[in-house]
Amino acid sequence: MVWYHNPHGCYTSKSAYSWLLLKEMGYGPHRFLWKALWKLDTLPKIRVFVWRVGHEILPMNCKITSIRQGFDNGCPRYGAETETMLHALKDCPTSKAVLSTRGWSKSFIFKNYDHCIDWLEDLMRVLDKRAMADLMTTLWNCWNNRNNFIFRGKEEEAKQI
Repeated sequence: MVWYHNPHGCYTSKSAYSWLLLKEMGYGPHRFLWKALWKLDTLPKIRVFVWRVGHEILPMNCKITSIRQGFDNGCPRYGAETETMLHALKDCPTSKAVLSTRGWSKSFIFKNYDHCIDWLEDLMRVLDKRAMADLMTTLWNCWNNRNNFIFRGKEEEAKQI
């Protein structure tokens, strides 16, 4: 008998515990998405960025608010009620303008998602590898534009990003 959740095929209580944790956290079903994303022809820093987006671990205002009381969790650019990862990369007016000018399907820009990982999976289903790599680079540029606005007070127009 082989235990498929361990690289050696052996069952251990540690491998079972790890498998249960991953299953509970929701990372297990996305295993194929991550394999495909890691194989994209992009810079390593962009692949790491996309991994952070998928796990929603970038320092968004809503995350910082959960750690530090008194911190404003709204969008620093447009004053949306809560700045989430999806808001910053997809729903914020600047990000929407960038994605629209690049010609991405409006259904992926305006469709509502609960988690970034769901959005990324939908994109992976319809885009080819080159288009997905271009989109990941565009999202990375949107993130950098957001950070330049927050930390340097500079923001580029959608056509320049």
